Amino acid sequence: MKKIVIVGAGGVTFSQNFVRDFLLDDSLRNSYEISLMDIDQERLDIAVEAADIVAEALGVSYTRSATTDLKTALQDAAFVLTVFRCGDLCHQELEYTIPLKYGVDQVVGDTVGPGGVFRGLRTLKALFEVLDAMEQICPDAYLFNYVNPMSMNTIALSRRAKRVKVIGLCHSVQHTAKRLCGFLGIDRKDLRFLCAGINHQAFMLKFEANGKSLYPELFNCLDKPEIYKQDKVRFEIMRHFGYFQTESSGHGSEYVQFFRKRQDLIEKFCSNDFPKVNDEGIDWNAMSAGVSGAALECVRKMRQRVFRFVEDMRAGKQKVEKESSYEYGIQLIHAITCDSPMEANLNVMNGNLISSLPPECSVEVPCLVSGGGIQPCRVEHYPEQLAALNRQMINVQMLGAEGALNHDRNMIFRAIAMDPNTSSKLGLDEIKSMTDELFEALKSEIEPEFFAK
Repeated sequence: MKKIVIVGAGGVTFSQNFVRDFLLDDSLRNSYEISLMDIDQERLDIAVEAADIVAEALGVSYTRSATTDLKTALQDAAFVLTVFRCGDLCHQELEYTIPLKYGVDQVVGDTVGPGGVFRGLRTLKALFEVLDAMEQICPDAYLFNYVNPMSMNTIALSRRAKRVKVIGLCHSVQHTAKRLCGFLGIDRKDLRFLCAGINHQAFMLKFEANGKSLYPELFNCLDKPEIYKQDKVRFEIMRHFGYFQTESSGHGSEYVQFFRKRQDLIEKFCSNDFPKVNDEGIDWNAMSAGVSGAALECVRKMRQRVFRFVEDMRAGKQKVEKESSYEYGIQLIHAITCDSPMEANLNVMNGNLISSLPPECSVEVPCLVSGGGIQPCRVEHYPEQLAALNRQMINVQMLGAEGALNHDRNMIFRAIAMDPNTSSKLGLDEIKSMTDELFEALKSEIEPEFFAK
């Protein structure tokens, strides 16, 4: 029996989306073994018990294995999903607090900027281990990577891969479509859209329902405070560049130079008039609005929640969802296995898919998925102003991937120097000092070749 392997299954909440989707799919459940892998035995045990509780609640049986050994998990793998978070919260805090000391204010720091580039170095150390093992054990398998920074990781993995097929997956396109439907009161099944660009900065190039463009209604939202205030940065990007982007305002504010370089701009565009803290004390809106440090607090509380997850499920306090998630992972496997065509926005190497972007960058474009595999689609007439925004992020991603592949500290410095938010605050000497400090602080988490004399 071929396997679907989830590497990083100990995250529990996120990995359970895939387990549930798998269990709800009769054709996959009867065709594949699902293998849960995590280096943390305690978290793996929680993930296993949670998966079994979900299966029992759904009234289905399945073939399941679990291991802390990567090579064991990869035996007979057809699809490998990487969903792990490298390091501990203290490492993410360093990637946030050291740049902040220099005046670089980040929100999440998982895509570009100092935090995104160094998270890339930390995660690629582990992702390269997964990829290299796959090349030896299951070279014909797909690697579906969910780990950020998505674009930098996709570039580096794709350049290193020999036979393994590398695809980057994210849910920002699906979530943006759902959010916009909520703003406009549109039923999701009536929506038709074309979305393309790069991960965390793709744009709704076409957005319509019943054959009619919804952009006039979206532009009307600029004058509706109850809507505009929920997504200020994205609406401002749309106001000035013409299209709505796929990443939230909080994330989006740290990708460009317009919103975080002065305190008055942060207060104007990154505040949130609708604070809402959930029952677990997680303020999602603070993170979405771009409040400094909110992401760290969210991660801290989510990690505390993991160890209560199964306990709550066992006690009936945690509801077992009985519908599939929005995640693409299992949907793609179904489409390939069952030759059931679907379209999905995926992260792949560009080539000439978007001709105004560099061939060696990673793009997020519509892809046709079927029994023949994954076929990315070319996007014609991509607006130049959107390409200009993308290229700013791509500069960071390509330099960061180059630095990671070649263990080149100078290239990592150059990647961070090209970050729009960073360069709006600091000079080159300051960026160099900050980069060196980050290297030293995160030395234990980064490949030792970066420190060779």
